[in-house]
Amino acid sequence: MEQEIKVCQNCKKEFVIEPDDFAFYEKIKVPAPTFCPECRLVRRLAWRNERTLHRHTCAKCSKSIISIFSPDSKFVVYCNPCWWGDDWDATDYGINFNPKKPFLAQFQELLHKVPVPSLYGLYTTLVNSDYTNMVSYLKNCYMITYSDYSENVTYGSFVNHTKDSVDNLMLEEGELCYDTINCNKCYKTFYSQDCKECNNIYFSKNCIGCQNCFGCVNLKNQKYCVYNNPVSKEDFEKFVKENTTTWNDIVSAKGKAREFWLKFPNKYMHGIRNNNVSGDYIFDSKNTLNSYCVGNAEDCKFCSFVTSPGLKDAYDFINFGINSSLLYEVMQSGDQASRIRFAWWAVTNCYDIEYSAFSVGSKNIFGSMGMNKKEYCILNKKYPQEEYYQLRQTIIDQMNNNPYIDDKGRIYRYGEFFPVKMSPFGYNETTAQEFFPLEKDKAEKLGFNWRDVKQNNYDITLQPEVIPDIEVADDSITNEIIGCIHAGKCKHQCSKAFRMVPQELQFYRQLKIPIPRLCPNCRHGERIEQRNPMKLWHRQCMCNMNHSHHSGKCLNEFETSYSPDRPEIVYCEQCYNTEVA
Repeated sequence: MEQEIKVCQNCKKEFVIEPDDFAFYEKIKVPAPTFCPECRLVRRLAWRNERTLHRHTCAKCSKSIISIFSPDSKFVVYCNPCWWGDDWDATDYGINFNPKKPFLAQFQELLHKVPVPSLYGLYTTLVNSDYTNMVSYLKNCYMITYSDYSENVTYGSFVNHTKDSVDNLMLEEGELCYDTINCNKCYKTFYSQDCKECNNIYFSKNCIGCQNCFGCVNLKNQKYCVYNNPVSKEDFEKFVKENTTTWNDIVSAKGKAREFWLKFPNKYMHGIRNNNVSGDYIFDSKNTLNSYCVGNAEDCKFCSFVTSPGLKDAYDFINFGINSSLLYEVMQSGDQASRIRFAWWAVTNCYDIEYSAFSVGSKNIFGSMGMNKKEYCILNKKYPQEEYYQLRQTIIDQMNNNPYIDDKGRIYRYGEFFPVKMSPFGYNETTAQEFFPLEKDKAEKLGFNWRDVKQNNYDITLQPEVIPDIEVADDSITNEIIGCIHAGKCKHQCSKAFRMVPQELQFYRQLKIPIPRLCPNCRHGERIEQRNPMKLWHRQCMCNMNHSHHSGKCLNEFETSYSPDRPEIVYCEQCYNTEVA
């Protein structure tokens, strides 16, 4: 088919469907989308709650638990041991299809009847790591999310194969790291981003194989540098001590380093070892377009948060993806999954799952919830194989002829992901708020849910202005209710107060890191602001130096997540490698 320009039924903007897109839709037998790529992305992200945890009660064993589902979400929540147990069967909740009622409205009934697990993750692989979500294989971890194979890690997201670290975002194979963003194989790396294989560096960016550096940018295999200038070992150690002792030192050094970084070029995207890719934070991938935070993917488009190897032939997919293929409009799937369409959480040998949620090891499932090793089920009711396929086609015809229409007039025929109004989460609880932030009135106007944050009137026992230096702080500080310096006056969902856990205090003592004045939410929010967005702009390389491939201003163009109004210098890959590599 030829390229087609359509108008998004949500934002009313034009978007393009390419011939290769139509070929993919034909391969998995779905219609072309009616929402543009960004609106589809936000719709899925509004179903992804990674960091907002609530106190709840297991509806089966009555145990007090932590859950991603609020008690007022109308969802039936089981603790993970109960949900994964063998003494209940989701087919007991089966209902008959009603041809007079929109199918998605019937599926919504199941959403509020069938139990859901309190948290995502392989709970049997967790040791002393209760306050975590979207995780596996953790030991002694606290308040980390979307992370695997880590030990003694406190606060962070997207932290894998890491030990003894605090407050990190997108850290792979790190140890003794603090306040980093997108770092890999680093040791004793602090307040830095986009660094690899570095040791004992501070406030640095885009450095590879460096040791003992402070405020540096775009260096490779350098030692003892301050703001890119070589210094002696003695001068380096003296400079570090003079500029990292107090919290005010840290704030000042961050500002100076970020101002210094702006003098140097950035490659238009974060990524290495790729072939024909576009987006940002893409690694070891091939033919993967308009994607974000993706590794080891092939023939994919509009995909995000894929950190496991083996994803192939996927469009509009978020989260996980290990050894899986033919996924479309899916939130959280992987581990040998294939032909998953319009689904939320389908894992481990799932095949041909549509309009379903919380499916495990199941095949040929349509519009069902909580199916564990089941086949040929519709609305949680099992059918003979031939009858299943007949009823499935009947429902698809009904979805097209009598579609679900939300209160904003958006039409959900067969081929659309779940309506955002059905999400159990408030927009402000989800990843959508991190990448596409909205105020409450705007979110509700667009049809999203919103959950008002309960205002806790903490009796603050330690104001941030009088927090002691780490050298003199005793163990009793973990009993203090510490006031956040933002005091709720920021956009980071500030909790206004916080406590420090003992392993966090031990970490600060070991590395002589000043005790933070910000609550964990604000610290996470500040890291998020430094990570590039899930959005691309068409730009031209800013290099105006003579290189082998150009004389004067470079004419190379690209899609980049650096918006035109940002202050960074942005180069194409050729110019960047010529000057930096």
